[in-house]
Amino acid sequence: MTTARFDPFNKRLARDIRNSLSRAFLRALAAKDQAVFKQCGEFHLQQILPPAYQKYVIERLKKYEKVYRLIEQEKIGQNLQQAAVFWDFDLYYEMHELLEQDWQNASGDRRRALQGLIRAVGMKIHAENNKMRAAVSMGTKAQVDLQKYGRELAGFVKLDAILAEIERITAATGKRTGGNRGN
Repeated sequence: MTTARFDPFNKRLARDIRNSLSRAFLRALAAKDQAVFKQCGEFHLQQILPPAYQKYVIERLKKYEKVYRLIEQEKIGQNLQQAAVFWDFDLYYEMHELLEQDWQNASGDRRRALQGLIRAVGMKIHAENNKMRAAVSMGTKAQVDLQKYGRELAGFVKLDAILAEIERITAATGKRTGGNRGN
């Protein structure tokens, strides 16, 4: 019997679990009620899931509890500030979902800056899933947007760290981004 890997790119159940947990976590933050994501997690854990899927749900719930507690204790209310916490806890998909809300409502340079952050998150998601060609592509585009429009993200404390991570990932694949290519 082969071990089922949690793969939201190729497995519908994995994608559904990731998406529902992420949505529940964001709803819990908005409602200031962690029972929302805990109930969602418990629903998934009551199902007969492959071990890798169970592990994903359990690990996500642990991260959610820590991040939820930190955001509540520090009274972090703005999406960009919450996104920085998500980055620190490797909650990249959740960060993508959170920022997409702002991106949809933004325009001009701010929209491009948010698009850069979303692409940086996409880079991390692809890298985690060993899809390095896609990670480099996303990282390269993210770097261009963030270098050009990053000033629109005033107060976002992770910008330099994200740019450094883009360089690290692209260098690890043997492709330097240089930051001067556009798309």
